[in-house]
Amino acid sequence: MIRRTERLILKLLFVSLASICHLFSYPALVLIISKIFYYHTFDYWQTFNFGLSAYFIKTVIVYGFSFLAFTLINKNIQLSKIENEVEAITDKQDFISSILIVDNNNKKLLLKVNDILYFSAYSPYISIYISQKRYLYTDTLKSLEKQLDNKQFVRIHKSHIVNIHKISSIESRHNGDYDISLSDNTILRLSRNYAKNFKLKLADFHQLNIK
Repeated sequence: MIRRTERLILKLLFVSLASICHLFSYPALVLIISKIFYYHTFDYWQTFNFGLSAYFIKTVIVYGFSFLAFTLINKNIQLSKIENEVEAITDKQDFISSILIVDNNNKKLLLKVNDILYFSAYSPYISIYISQKRYLYTDTLKSLEKQLDNKQFVRIHKSHIVNIHKISSIESRHNGDYDISLSDNTILRLSRNYAKNFKLKLADFHQLNIK
């Protein structure tokens, strides 16, 4: 409550000072212009008294509304920034960071998403590749794609989703398709149907020359 009162006082003080500065500077400006362009000069205090009686209320209203408009615009900008930050945080929290799988020995393993090279459809499962190992996961690529960070994982084929952080090179097949080499020397085909979106996502992370 005290802070709000202090802010209100500061706002009123600002409007008052702006109005006073305007009232004192206006006759000075009139005096200078009249001396430069006219033979007759307007007396400073005469102009000041006229401005005080004729324009004081208008001046206060103009500066008051101007300051109010500036405050509202600034508040909207701040709210917009906060909403964007909250949305960004929410988006990050929606993405999975790990995947729980069960191996052939019925042992539960927690795979870090950042370590995954790529996902491959292997009906009725998904194959998850990390280094030289492959793990099976019960899900669909379509469902999994919605859970992954789309700035890091991108669909390159109807059967593959790749971690663009793990890409080492790209080479064109000269028919609209590309060969993608991963950090473990795995080569996957980038279908021409997914090439445009893939290039946009890749540009955010790598500066590779696409041959």
